[in-house]
Amino acid sequence: MAFKIAFITDTHLYPEAPQNFGGGIQLQEDSVEIYEAVVQQVSDFRPDVVIHGGDIVCGGDSFEMPMSNYQIALDHAQMLGEQLSAPVYYIPGNHDLDPESGDKTKYLQRFGYHSSEKKSDNINQNQAGELADAVESRGYSSLIYEDFRLILLDCQEVERDVTHGYVGEEQLDWIKCELEQSKNDGQDVLVFAHQLLQPTDEFPNLDSTIENWEQVTQILNNYDHVLATFHGHLHCQRIIGPDPTTKRLTVITSSTICYPMMWRKIEIDSEQIRIDSIQLPLAQKLAKSSAAHPQRGRPLIGEERDLRVDIKRSHT
Repeated sequence: MAFKIAFITDTHLYPEAPQNFGGGIQLQEDSVEIYEAVVQQVSDFRPDVVIHGGDIVCGGDSFEMPMSNYQIALDHAQMLGEQLSAPVYYIPGNHDLDPESGDKTKYLQRFGYHSSEKKSDNINQNQAGELADAVESRGYSSLIYEDFRLILLDCQEVERDVTHGYVGEEQLDWIKCELEQSKNDGQDVLVFAHQLLQPTDEFPNLDSTIENWEQVTQILNNYDHVLATFHGHLHCQRIIGPDPTTKRLTVITSSTICYPMMWRKIEIDSEQIRIDSIQLPLAQKLAKSSAAHPQRGRPLIGEERDLRVDIKRSHT
């Protein structure tokens, strides 16, 4: 039986939003209803684990979210996540930072991971609901299921929302340890991060990636069992690669707050990893969001090749 992961990202929750943002493409006024639809559709998929790729709410810069709304949004997101039967793991996006101070304190209080815990949580389908609570300290973690490992990065080790990300030295050392251990244990690896971990031809600018991307990719490139990296941030569907040298895929997933309102289902078995795109069943909201886009949202949904892909496991 396949191990099932739901990857959602960029929900941009804003209860009682004063307006829609992004020229009307982002539907913050409907963000609670949209998030509820995400919870329902993901629940129907019956995943073993849910991973949120960041920008849970509308903090940080650009939205000018009042502090009271920021805390309400974080609490509401936590409540909605608790409605899922599967455990939800969160990684921070730039818009999860405090809109006043720019730090992650309030985010980590709700969605962080205890640094005193084991470096990885071992999970199985019978005990997935008993994973350690995310309470404080740090924004990165890893999960193990049999012969694969999920590495969840915190790319917001910055003083404030600067759009691009950064990964600090302590986390870089942790990544090395995780990859070395997973290699020794014969585990394939999937990495999850809000921003891209390196520029691409389509997204070459700093605001799409992390500032020290060369440090991170130098580490990743030493290991051929890292099969793919998963990202949000860019509000579009893309599957890039595989890289000609590392054979690694870059999988970008759209926001649920705007067209095409998609999330990824990931199914892992002993032979392959199947990645697919699922669109929210919100026809009127999809039409409203795409109508506000100058090209009716076509660049956001990408091509057919950006919607689904199968990856062979490294040992097959």
